[in-house]
Parts: sequence; structure tokens; C-alpha cells
Amino acid sequence: MRPPSIRTTPRTVAAVGGVVYAIGVLSWLFASGVHFSSQDPTTLAFGAGYAAVGMVLTGAVPLYLCSRLSLVTPVLVTLWLLGNTVSQWFYGTHLHPLSSYLTVWPLLLGVAVSAGVAEAVARIGIDRTLDRFGLRPLV
Repeated sequence: MRPPSIRTTPRTVAAVGGVVYAIGVLSWLFASGVHFSSQDPTTLAFGAGYAAVGMVLTGAVPLYLCSRLSLVTPVLVTLWLLGNTVSQWFYGTHLHPLSSYLTVWPLLLGVAVSAGVAEAVARIGIDRTLDRFGLRPLV
């Protein structure tokens, strides 16, 4: 059996997907006129880094769980949360949905991971009783 190529590992899928997700969200942010500003360069660097790392993790963790354990709910919840932010931005139902999205990403990531934990528990239970739908790597 041949070892998996480095391009097809769950870590690689997650890393590439997380970077693409971050580029997409941050590009939308800057195109919408939202920007980082501070008189202190350290604060500015921290805020920009917090947002960038958060967007990478928000995209990467659900993809890792999907490719490593075949959990689909973290990806679906992440896409739903992003879609909700887009909807709030488009319809103006939230004053600053983009900056809020970048600020509260740990909570949003926690919601997505919690959905994945619930799916994993359900699938393990089903697998033990029906010998179907167990967790398995996709990549």
C-alpha cells in the first residue's frame, strides 16, 4: 500500500481551505470598506492577526473534521453562519456584521465544533447498534 500523498492529507486540505476561506472573508471585508485602525501599531498588529488567524481556523477546523472524521455538520454550520453574516450585511439588519464576525469567531467556531461533537456522538451510537455510519477518513 502506497502512503498518502502530502497533498491529500486532512491537514493539507484543512490548511489550504482555511487560507482560502480567510482570503475570501478578509477580501470581502476590505472591499466593503471595513478596515483596521489604531494609533498603536502593536494593537493594530494584534487586531489584524487575531482576525486573520481566526478566519483561517474558522475555515480549517471544520474542513479537518470533515476530511479526517467525515463529519459534515461543522462545515454546514460554518457555511450557515457565514451566510447569515452575508444576509445581515446585505439587508442591513446588523450595524456591523463583518467586524462582528471577525471579533466573535471563537464563539462561532465553538458552535461549529459543538455541532460536530453532537454528530460524532450520534454516529458512534448508530455505528455501535447498526454497524453503519461510523466515523472514517475521507482523505
